[in-house]
Amino acid sequence: MTATALLSEAGGVLAAAGVPSPEWDAERLLRQVLGCDRAALLANPDRVVAAPEAERFRALVRRRASREPLQYVLGVAAFWKSEFVVTPAVLIPRPETELLVETALELVKGVERPVIVDVGTGSGCIALSIAAEREDAEVHATDMSAPALQVAFQNAQRLGLEGRVTFHEGQILEPVTGLEVDIVVSNPPYVDPRDLETLAPEVRDHEPPEALFAPGDALSIYRRLVPAAAAALREGGALAVEISPFVPSAVTRLFVEAGFEVPAVRYDLAGRPRVVCSHRSRRPSAARPVRPEVESE
Repeated sequence: MTATALLSEAGGVLAAAGVPSPEWDAERLLRQVLGCDRAALLANPDRVVAAPEAERFRALVRRRASREPLQYVLGVAAFWKSEFVVTPAVLIPRPETELLVETALELVKGVERPVIVDVGTGSGCIALSIAAEREDAEVHATDMSAPALQVAFQNAQRLGLEGRVTFHEGQILEPVTGLEVDIVVSNPPYVDPRDLETLAPEVRDHEPPEALFAPGDALSIYRRLVPAAAAALREGGALAVEISPFVPSAVTRLFVEAGFEVPAVRYDLAGRPRVVCSHRSRRPSAARPVRPEVESE
């Protein structure tokens, strides 16, 4: 069967299953099987695909049609400037999280040999991307999931960054107690559990819930993380966190209460509040009450 015929067949299967981008996903899966790039595939659409390769392709298509995420089917996800191994043990890196890497790099610009901690590292995509950009940095990454840390370490080896990031098992900053830190970064679990049924099947049924859902209400993780970061940071150190677009003001109030300077809110390419960041204040600041309710748009 030709590549064109296989793609047409697979596109129909994926479309019938409700996959949002059936043609693109079919093409990406076929390129995976054939070991070629897009240009090579488009240049020879009538190439004959051998039966064993066609069957491997159909097997991948069946997985995708079950709404297993494309990245899990492929085994990799693109993020920042690299491809990262991903398994169901880790959250799939999102393009909007690249803003967190960009923000962290800006915050440590001019800081010599910065000490950086990534909390809840998952696949390691944030910590490893920062380490690749700042060769002088001492980078640590924490996660409470041993399987996730195994994936992160695999990515460190794959990207030639083994030894550049130290991985620690444990909650939030507990594994690095006593370390004087220049910046803490984190993309913590912040999806409200009440929103479970609104999520796409790829997310709801396949990604690790402990990496998605806040352990309580949508602010619970920030109530622990923000003061813990304030205690770990050097004077003038910084904290940058990814947030739900629905809670920017509530998170900034937590920053102020913990002694940070007035936080900045950074917006993703869709115009949604995505990252809150600030420096630990060099002067004591009066605590302000923080209300736990979740904001709405």
